[in-house]
Amino acid sequence: MMDKDIKTYFNLDKQEKESAISFLLESLIRSRNSSVTPSNKNGFDEDVNVYLAHLMLAFATQTYQTMVAKYLSIYDSDIRMLIENSNDRHVRYFIYKANADYLLIQLGVFQNVKGTIRFGQLKIEQPEEYFTQNAINYYQEAAIYNQKIYRKKTAVKDVLIKIADHFDDYRDLLKQTRRDYFHFMNQFQDDDFKHFVGSLEKFEQDIEYKELMNEFLDLYAKWLEDSNPDLVARIHVLIEAIKQKDPAFNFLLGEK
Repeated sequence: MMDKDIKTYFNLDKQEKESAISFLLESLIRSRNSSVTPSNKNGFDEDVNVYLAHLMLAFATQTYQTMVAKYLSIYDSDIRMLIENSNDRHVRYFIYKANADYLLIQLGVFQNVKGTIRFGQLKIEQPEEYFTQNAINYYQEAAIYNQKIYRKKTAVKDVLIKIADHFDDYRDLLKQTRRDYFHFMNQFQDDDFKHFVGSLEKFEQDIEYKELMNEFLDLYAKWLEDSNPDLVARIHVLIEAIKQKDPAFNFLLGEK
């Protein structure tokens, strides 16, 4: 029997993403109102509430778990090696952000009293401070790469910095949402929901494609202006990234 204190969170028939987000967001706000870290305690941070709600929704899906698995590691040296082996700022950003988000969820929602975190088949025991500092570092690095990618202040960058600056508060907030979140995760193992997640993934891929295309057009316009040879390699990287998402995309960067 469903706990009467927990609201029904999702309408599978209508496949409403908004109702899932609303449930998680309401749970976060309710937890914050009853804690020592209410919203906007350290300055405006309602945007962090929204970010965390979307992160919890993503983390509950197998699609997200599969997508990030190959980029996760308990060892900072592994993360740095992945970063060094990638010349794509988007990939570097994703690696840092994925590991930071994973640690935040593990510390906030899944951590046991011994400080054990699971990475794939590995169970790693370390003091909580070890995981916390790594997460803070990764959020800071992700914010730096977000700035490099978009070359301007973004809402996501602001959120990443806020989480890094007040990591303990947001970790403790997630600890208080455990009960609602486990209920959420236990309810949607359903074919209809999996179909919905597939449509959500398609939407996210479309967004990524548009961002890559915008950056490509921006760099191409700059190259047309001044023929800067330093731009050529970056443009070719973007062309290949766009082709991976749209094999029909065909562009040759010729001489002017």
